Amino acid sequence: MACFTVGLDLGSAADFSALVVTERVFVLPQYITMGQWHRQPGVYQEHLVEEKHVRQLRRWELGTPYPSIVSDVAAFMRSPQMRAGGLLYVDGTGVGRAVMDMFYQAHDEDDLGAYWPIGVTVTGGREASGWNIPKQDLMAAIQAPLQLGRLKVAQGLPLGESLEKELTNFRLKITQNGREQFDYQRSAGDGHGDLVSALALALYGNNPFGRPDVIENPLTLVGGK
Repeated sequence: MACFTVGLDLGSAADFSALVVTERVFVLPQYITMGQWHRQPGVYQEHLVEEKHVRQLRRWELGTPYPSIVSDVAAFMRSPQMRAGGLLYVDGTGVGRAVMDMFYQAHDEDDLGAYWPIGVTVTGGREASGWNIPKQDLMAAIQAPLQLGRLKVAQGLPLGESLEKELTNFRLKITQNGREQFDYQRSAGDGHGDLVSALALALYGNNPFGRPDVIENPLTLVGGK
């Protein structure tokens, strides 16, 4: 059973909504084969490196109504892999309680993954309170694995280039009072950082319901490095 975490950023009428699926995996170094691992897992446990792999990206057309997005996400979360070990985090910051209620009702009717969808409110504060999460904490969930080379995206993944562009266009700014603030430099036709926001949710949220796979061949790094 794999360990999948899904982040969903719900855009306004003028912005895209986006979904990112990440998988938490343990990667064997090149000098250890899968055969060696299976024969003596206890011996090689300390050699494993945890990585987060982006497995799927999706962006809805502008103006897509929320009920349609909820229906699409519900169908995806009810797929065999997601039902067994997937966990959904939804940015409900500006959409109101009614949209999250749609997800709760859909889960009530038939499970959306391994647990109830989790609604996250993104704040401008400094400390998290329940699922009220400062934006800087969400962005830090991306920065750490990215800087360590442990955030990876499959080659040829649709919207992979868009995600890379969004990651490049995010800038950390320090305000006059010393507070950290993230700014997204967008061009005409671009998203509003929706893929990065969805990725941040997927990386910030822990998934205790899935069991990470051990793999031998890591994917291509973000940026193709």
